Amino acid sequence: MKKRNVALLTGAMMATALSVGAGAEDAGLSQDYAGQTISVVVCNSSFMEEIQKDIGEFEEATGINVEFESLQDAQVSNKVAVASAAGGKDLDVFGYRPLQESLLYIKNGWLEPLNTYFEGDTAFDYEDFFESAREITSQDGTAYGIPYLTEREILYLNTELVEKAGLEGSPKTYDELLEWCDKLNDPDNGVYALALRGEGNAAVTQFSGFLRGFGGDFFDEDRNATMNTPEAIEALQFYGKLCREYCAPGVLNMNWTETMNLFTQGLAAMRIDCDSQYAFATDPEASLVADKVGYGVFPEGPAGTTPFNVTAWALGIGSGSEHKEASWEFVKWAVGKDQDIKGLVAGNSSARTSTWESEEAKTAYPEQLAEVINESNPVGVATDRPYMVDGGEARTIIGELITAAIEGISDEDLQAKADGANARIQALLDAEK
Repeated sequence: MKKRNVALLTGAMMATALSVGAGAEDAGLSQDYAGQTISVVVCNSSFMEEIQKDIGEFEEATGINVEFESLQDAQVSNKVAVASAAGGKDLDVFGYRPLQESLLYIKNGWLEPLNTYFEGDTAFDYEDFFESAREITSQDGTAYGIPYLTEREILYLNTELVEKAGLEGSPKTYDELLEWCDKLNDPDNGVYALALRGEGNAAVTQFSGFLRGFGGDFFDEDRNATMNTPEAIEALQFYGKLCREYCAPGVLNMNWTETMNLFTQGLAAMRIDCDSQYAFATDPEASLVADKVGYGVFPEGPAGTTPFNVTAWALGIGSGSEHKEASWEFVKWAVGKDQDIKGLVAGNSSARTSTWESEEAKTAYPEQLAEVINESNPVGVATDRPYMVDGGEARTIIGELITAAIEGISDEDLQAKADGANARIQALLDAEK
């Protein structure tokens, strides 16, 4: 059922649509596809709520009717799979998760190549999207999606505890991180230096920054598994040490919610996780440290600063769509510069450089956090897990290694376990060739 149509708008809503619609013309929207109806299926989010609210603007500017449906993430994926397998004629624009679904959707031919739609469109400005976001939504130089929601690996700081320890700023290197941990750790008083994911599978994403920081990776460019290399072993040992010596008891069972709870209750001086979770830390009704939250860029390892900067969601056009041009009109409006800024103000974590550098970003987000995000965006890595069709199974295998490292098994046993895990990951990679 159609959620919103300009014909249903009344009073002030109509005035708003007409007023904003005039500006939409400047963004290059076309009336060439007036009268067509497109289906849009997306995941619930603050950005999509803003899109849905403003669809009357798009419909007024283009004459295109939009049937808009907002679902939970698993429901979106299921609907895309079922509709695409049946030919995809009834599926025009849809949201998808690049890290989990790009390779499968591209392999199955479910996504329309988009280069010819945006090339030469200076108003849309495809190059404005982060390099990491363009990378993860493309294959062999062909773009299959337009990113709209991102998140980065950053450092959260309890500024009160940091100041009491006589520290300033944030730790810039892995060595400094250890020094800070030594000074901030106070288990006798129930305060720990660090809150870090320790539950194996969940910890893989945060571990990825350390893995790359030591010069390692899950596999190389030739798709040879590399989780038993000296760099990977060193990263596992370092991550295990952080969790074992500086995190609260029970770290092996901690996902992001548990580490955030420790931080918001003032029981952890630092926390490493996604920037998208900052609102939990700064909520005065739920956080005891709401007015004591600072932010820092992910520290630098021997191979550099390598936080993830991942694209959680992107918009694609179904290859079976019978309204591809009209669908592109919607996509370029929904993730165009003007609408993207409105999404940021509404709470979306944009994939556009210009949006994060805008004045609106400085007011919509804590100023220091916006600075950290802008510093992290250019150096961020596009993936935070093994980027492969069977990435879920590979992630489970790597999670087992992380658990072993946290438990503090001997170097010899860790190497042996890594050798076995690497062989299992290689088998998965070989099966996809």
